[in-house]
Amino acid sequence: MPYSIEQRDEQLVGTTANITYVLDFDRAPQHLVRVTLRVSAVTTEHVTLVMPVWTPGSYKVRDYAGYQGNVQAYTVRSGVRSEAPFQWRDKASLVVQAQGADTVEVEYVVYGLERTVRTNHINRFHAFLVPTAVCMYVEGRTEEVHHVLLRHDQRAWPQVSTQLSPVRAADATGVLLGALNYDILADSPLEIGDHVVRTFTVKGARHELALASTQPLDAAWLEQQLVRIVETEAALFGGVPYDRYVFILQCYPGVYGGLEHARSSVNAVDPSTMLDKVKAKQLLALLCHEFFHLWNVKRIRPAELGPFDYTRENYTSALWLAEGVTSYYDDLLSYRCGFLTQAEYLEILSKDHLSRLMLVPGRFRMSTRDSSFLSWVKLYLQSPDANNRFPSYYLKGGVVFLLLDLYIIDHTDGRATLDDGLRALWVRYQEDPANGMSEEECIAILERATGVQLRERLLLWLNGTDELPYNEVFQPLGLELAVTAETAQAITFGEERSFAAVPAAVFTGLSLAESGGTLNVRGVLDGSPAQRAGIGIDDEIVAVNGARVANQKLFEQILAASGQHGVELTCHCDGRLYTTTLHPTANMKATLRLVDQPTERQQQLLSVWLKRPA
Repeated sequence: MPYSIEQRDEQLVGTTANITYVLDFDRAPQHLVRVTLRVSAVTTEHVTLVMPVWTPGSYKVRDYAGYQGNVQAYTVRSGVRSEAPFQWRDKASLVVQAQGADTVEVEYVVYGLERTVRTNHINRFHAFLVPTAVCMYVEGRTEEVHHVLLRHDQRAWPQVSTQLSPVRAADATGVLLGALNYDILADSPLEIGDHVVRTFTVKGARHELALASTQPLDAAWLEQQLVRIVETEAALFGGVPYDRYVFILQCYPGVYGGLEHARSSVNAVDPSTMLDKVKAKQLLALLCHEFFHLWNVKRIRPAELGPFDYTRENYTSALWLAEGVTSYYDDLLSYRCGFLTQAEYLEILSKDHLSRLMLVPGRFRMSTRDSSFLSWVKLYLQSPDANNRFPSYYLKGGVVFLLLDLYIIDHTDGRATLDDGLRALWVRYQEDPANGMSEEECIAILERATGVQLRERLLLWLNGTDELPYNEVFQPLGLELAVTAETAQAITFGEERSFAAVPAAVFTGLSLAESGGTLNVRGVLDGSPAQRAGIGIDDEIVAVNGARVANQKLFEQILAASGQHGVELTCHCDGRLYTTTLHPTANMKATLRLVDQPTERQQQLLSVWLKRPA
């Protein structure tokens, strides 16, 4: 089946479509959208309609049909509607009897009140729609032009932000949008409401920032940073592959996440992110990550990721390419954009990548490649014990490609980097956009582009469960990974007056959560002091050395003050109390740092890696 996600707005102007979705929002206050799907030019005895069970980019079966209700079917002859019989074929598919008519209509409602980047959220003030969770597709006719007619109060909701293309100017009948095929429609989320919109042009393409929030935020500042992100990433690949791109940014309390699309991305953060320097840098890295995906995964992709089967899992062992490469580049691109200093970038690699991976015992039990293949039941359905069983292909995959980039730089004396491999993969997509790549083809392209034999080394890292050879790879660039124990902080105040001693944090292997005045265990790392003490997930920590504790900060302070001496814990499990002795150990941290006296070659190779665009 031909597969294409490329679309330019000019291609949809004035088009007609035999498959049209009419979306009515008269019941938006009840979080409902009413859908009328009209299928014309029917030449078969029946029409089969299917609601997808997942959305590309988010590898979990979500059974969107569970939010669908009140299905009715009709035939239309000479403008006259008559009820048509239909039967459910399975949980997400129904078969409508056409009864000789050339037009079939199906009506249903969809409930949406889940605020994520992959689910619908509808209320009286806005609607965020994920087409795979709203629009059933017509089996056997997904390659046709599809239209979507939005019928809403355009005075209350004046903005429509989406990568779907305008078919004609908005009028009293509604806003008519289009897609060249269902795959493009499925990939095109919509934000409809009174959100802030800013537009700018970079590399000859129009860009839109759609900022949805209940709080006033600095959209002008965000626009400036987005311009830098687009310029920096376009420089890597030699331009942009679209005529228009939409950044949808949702700022609501307690949300976080991102999802990539061919000409847009959806990013969600807490509004406080815009008022905190550290969180703002995380937002910029998220924007870099999702924008980078328009090349890597939407276009440079494993063979299994397009065309899609929307009715079941689409397994691939190559999410290390889709997400691992992207996870490495998001912080690197933040550095190249000037959002991070060199010291800050090395600190982020140390804290958010290398130190985090150290706290995942599952890296010794499952390979990155296998965790990629099992993403459907591992990453999005994590148990509290997950870190003990498998590594994230985001986290370990990103570290693997950090090492691969430095390995390429070392083995070419700085003449090539992973950038060269990515550009070659981009050329491969442009030559054959309908087909993704096998792992073998991907690795072969990387080898040809960089001139380095990578296959054996890369597959060893992706398939292995041994510790990665950090310092072997870091040393040629004058870097070293030091794993050291945290020490007490020396703090002064006033005229260099010594402050009370602040003891060093200790390691227990516990993940904790506060709930209703209680302190509960949410995770226990294998081999940790907590595991040796017999503490279990979901136990409540009641007291330390006989003193009641109800919050995590107090618990950590008591343990830090006790150092590595044992403390007696009173815990609650299943209606009973028990006591145990916990022996914390030194809290170890990984630091990626420059060696004291780098050689000339080390300095030269480091400058290749950390070179910023002019």
